[in-house]
Amino acid sequence: MAVFPTLNDFVIKCREITRVSELWHSSLDFLYERKIKMVSYHSDDAQKPGSKPLGMVIDGFPDAWICEYLEKELFRIDPIPHLASVTSRPFRWSEASELVRLTPEGRQYMKRLATAGIGDGLAIQVFGPNMRNAYVGLGFGPDDPNMTADEIFELQCAAQIAHLRYCELTEQRQQSSEHLSPREIEILQWIARGKSNSVIADILGISRHTVDTITRRIFDKLDVNDRTTAAIRGLGSGLVRYRRGGVV
Repeated sequence: MAVFPTLNDFVIKCREITRVSELWHSSLDFLYERKIKMVSYHSDDAQKPGSKPLGMVIDGFPDAWICEYLEKELFRIDPIPHLASVTSRPFRWSEASELVRLTPEGRQYMKRLATAGIGDGLAIQVFGPNMRNAYVGLGFGPDDPNMTADEIFELQCAAQIAHLRYCELTEQRQQSSEHLSPREIEILQWIARGKSNSVIADILGISRHTVDTITRRIFDKLDVNDRTTAAIRGLGSGLVRYRRGGVV
């Protein structure tokens, strides 16, 4: 018997939930009951239950793909989250090249995705207060369910409802976190482009010591310990954005 026979059942459950961990697991239950095999959620403070916020939460994807995505920093060239942020409707991952002219790096990523053995999926942008928007990726796995427009709309509604509830549950944490200064955002953008601190110093005309100090401050504010995770959180939060040709 399904845990959530209807979208309304899920809405009622979300309204009752008081813990982020319960919201995450309930959302997975709803999605997995509806032919979804893999879920990723990207926001400024996406948090796996029991861990620190990292900007990205993933469930169901093969470990090999997750390792490749993070270790090879494929998030730098993944065009799908940015495309979702400027597209008014959910779309299939495989449609990305039809919706926008991809960069060579973007085309390279789409080829990797197509040969990763995880099948197609849906890209959904969800919206929250004070620009707390997020990207939701829903993977189909190797067996494409050929969803109807109504089924896709139901998934979009569920993702939006869950995101709004997440924003409510974490509102105090979000308000209490320190915000990055314009200079810190500028340096984070260069970090996300793969530039070293010495190169960033040359670009900005400041000392390497200053860049080192600001980078440590960025890590503290984002609650991260390395450049890759800082870049992921910057992308998830919208502090770092893509344009045609790369990160901006």
